[in-house]
Amino acid sequence: MLTPRNPLVWIGLAGVADDDNALALAWQKRLHWLMIGMALLSLPAYMADTATESVFWHQVATALDVVILIAFSIELVLMMSVSSHPIRYLLENWLNVVIIAGSAAAVFGSATEWVPLVRMMRVALGGMVLMRTFTEFNVVLTRRGPPLLLGATLLTMMGAGALFYWLDPRVTTYWDGLWLAFITGATVGYGDIVPTVGPTRLVAVFVVVAGVTLMTLFTASIVSYFMGAADEAARRELDRDIANLTAEITRLRTEVEALRDDLRDDRRQVPPPT
Repeated sequence: MLTPRNPLVWIGLAGVADDDNALALAWQKRLHWLMIGMALLSLPAYMADTATESVFWHQVATALDVVILIAFSIELVLMMSVSSHPIRYLLENWLNVVIIAGSAAAVFGSATEWVPLVRMMRVALGGMVLMRTFTEFNVVLTRRGPPLLLGATLLTMMGAGALFYWLDPRVTTYWDGLWLAFITGATVGYGDIVPTVGPTRLVAVFVVVAGVTLMTLFTASIVSYFMGAADEAARRELDRDIANLTAEITRLRTEVEALRDDLRDDRRQVPPPT
C-alpha cells in the first residue's frame, strides 16, 4: 500500500517507511551514498556511448552498465528481504525497477534496435542521481519548493545557453544558445540548432539530465504542495470539531453542575423524617 503522505512515493524514491523495522532503516542508511555513487556511473556510461563510435568506449559503457545493473539488483533484493513490508517497498521505490530495466536494456540490447530506449534509460538514471541528491534538502518538497526549482531551472538554462554560445561555432548569438539549452533540457530537440562539437555535446548531456530532474522535482513539489494544503484543511476542520466538542462538553458540565445545585437545594427543603 502506498503512503500518500510521502511525496517521494510519486517519483519512486520513498525509501524505507518510518514504521519499518530497525534493520531495514539501518541498511538504507548504510547503502544510501554507496548507491548514489553507483548511479553516478550512468553519466560517464552515457557519454562514453554517445560521444564517439569507438568500439572501446562502447565496451566501457557496457561494463559500467553491468556494474549498475548488479549493484541496483542486489540493493533491491536486499532491501526487500530485510523490510517488514517488501511489496510496499517495491511499489514506493519503483524508480529502482526502471533503473534495473534500463541497465539491462543497455547490457543486452545496446547493439540492436533498442539503442534509443537504452539512451533514454541512461538519461532517466542520471536524473535519478540528481533527484536523490536534491531530495536530501527537505525544502524542495515544501511550499517554497516550486519557486526555488523554477529559479534553479532559469539559472541553469541561462548558464547553459552561455556555454553553448561560447563553445559552439555554429551558435552565433546568445539567444540561439539559450534556445538550444531550453529545447535540450526539455528533451524536445527540434533539430533547428544542434551541438556540433565535443564540448557542447558534453554540456548537452548534463543539460538533458538536469532538465529531466528539475521537471520531475517540480511536479513532485506541486503534488506535495496540494497534499500539504489538503492536510492543512483537514487539520483546520479537525481543530474546529475539537473546539465545538470542547464547547459542548463545557456546556454539559455547566448544566450538570446546575442540576447538582438544584438537587442540593431540594434536599435542604425536604423536612427530615420524624
